[in-house]
Amino acid sequence: MFPVNTLLRPNGKTVALSVAATSHAAVTVTAADNTQQGYAALLNTGTTTVAITMDPSSAPAAVLPTDGSPTGTIILPPSMTQPLYVPTPGASFSVAAIGSGAGPALVYITPMAV
Repeated sequence: MFPVNTLLRPNGKTVALSVAATSHAAVTVTAADNTQQGYAALLNTGTTTVAITMDPSSAPAAVLPTDGSPTGTIILPPSMTQPLYVPTPGASFSVAAIGSGAGPALVYITPMAV
């Protein structure tokens, strides 16, 4: 995680995804400036677990991991009250998501920078 004295600032517009039990099409999150190492604040306000994939240009379809089948996803628990901050594959990036149930779960993604 981040050192205690690291301050992140919003670096672009927040994207909202309405996520159901099928993979949401990839969406581009655009940073306001070209900070080389970007971060994102991820917040799932829905009642289902959500898996997120990220890629610099075109995120692959999101898949929930199952027993014995790991995936390269970030898992967001349901009903989050605080965002999860994660490094991104660039200042601007592509995301796809899938929910563990019909939902929909509303997921907010905000590009951040140091």
